[in-house]
Parts: sequence; structure tokens; C-alpha cells
Amino acid sequence: MKALKALGQNFLIDKTIASEIVALGDLHKGDKVWEIGPGTGILTDEILSWNVQLRAFELDKRLQKYLSEHYQGRFVLESTDILQANWDSLIQQDGYPLKLIANIPYQITSPLLALLEKHSKFFSRIVLMVQKEVAQRLCAQSHSKHYSPLTIRLHLVYDIYSKIQVNKEKFNPVPKVDSTVILLLPRTDKPIIKYPESFNNIIDAAFAHRRKTLANNFIPVLGKEKTKELENLSQINFRQRGEELEEKDFILLSELVSSL
Repeated sequence: MKALKALGQNFLIDKTIASEIVALGDLHKGDKVWEIGPGTGILTDEILSWNVQLRAFELDKRLQKYLSEHYQGRFVLESTDILQANWDSLIQQDGYPLKLIANIPYQITSPLLALLEKHSKFFSRIVLMVQKEVAQRLCAQSHSKHYSPLTIRLHLVYDIYSKIQVNKEKFNPVPKVDSTVILLLPRTDKPIIKYPESFNNIIDAAFAHRRKTLANNFIPVLGKEKTKELENLSQINFRQRGEELEEKDFILLSELVSSL
């Protein structure tokens, strides 16, 4: 079946890699599993071999027909866009914890990660194929060029690991980029964020212009006086750039700026 560029389809064709991906899910009989974009079923076959309860989301009507006929009701097929689905209702139907295993269309990566951040408490294990560059950002540490607001936000709720490097030749059609399979596990030592809105605003401001210092990024948002006061209270050198700060620094700044 020909992949549709409009839906960002690139079908994995290597069964060995499919097996390795599903193995990262640490599946057990009866597990509740979601799959996004099952395509022609290369991951689906591996997932179902573990005798789990699977719900899969497929937007392509051609594939919906194929999957329905091929699997004959062995799993729940949602003929909908995962980004538009009612997650709260579906989670209530399935129960939790949930596991997610997917080779996702790369064009939905950012909004999907935002949903996984929002619903993190319901997932015990997430295995995702993403672009190599995205994996580098998600797994980045401070002082890295890949360190970003996305890195910081997701690390508040997940420990993220780069697990399998997948060459672009393992897909049909062949995409322009290589891929990486990442593993997301619930973070056990989640920090307390007292002022979430302030925290997000501080991060966004710090990275508004990566080459600029914290001072130059904060002044347009806070003004010169508050920026200087925040620097003095935090004892953080605002001549640094956003990528040089640790998670604890952003938490401190979000708490201090709320009191200015």
C-alpha cells in the first residue's frame, strides 16, 4: 500500500527492529497498550503476540479497512486522529497504567509530546520512534546545543532514554532523516513546581533567542529593574545563556519572579 505524504507515512519494513521496539515495552499478558499509526501492522503483530489489550489509532481510511479485515477484532481500532481524540474518556474506558508503543508520523511529534506531558500520570512506559534530532533534544543535558524548553518540560515528568538508532533505509518510502527509538519512564523524583505558568514563561523567555544572554532575553519580558532584581535574588549570573542553567535554576527563578 502506497504511503501518503500528507499523513507523514513512512512504514517500518524491518521486522527485527519491530521486535526490538516492542521488547522495550516490557509487555506482560493483560497489559493495556496504545499504538499510534499501526500502518500495515508490523508493530501490531509483535504487540498482539504478548496477549495484551490493544487500542490502536489510525487516521488513514485505506488502512482502517485493511486492519479491520486482517485482524478481525483482535484489538480496538480507533478511526480517528490521536491529537483530536478524547484522551480522558479513552483512559477511563481502558483503565491505567497504560503503555504506548508507536512509530508515529513525525509531523505530530510536538503536539503528541504535549499530550503525553499532560497525561503523564496515566502512562507507565512509552516507546516512540522519533526523528534523530528530536531524540537528541529530548535526551539532552544542560550546556548542550540540543537542550531546549521541550527537554526541560518533559524531564519534569519522564526519565528519557535513547535506545535504538534506526537508519532511514529501514522505511518505505525512505525518509530524509534517520530515526531513534526513545523510552520514556515515569520520573520517580518529580520536582514540585509551585508556579507552573511562571515556570513555563521563564523557560520560554530564557530560550527566546538562544545566542542571547539571560539578561537580554529577560529584559523585554520583565524590564531592566525586575531583571536586575531577579539576578540579585537568585544569585544566578545572567550573562549566561539559557542552555547553561539546570532544572533547579529555572524552578528557583519561577518562584522568585512570582514574588516580584
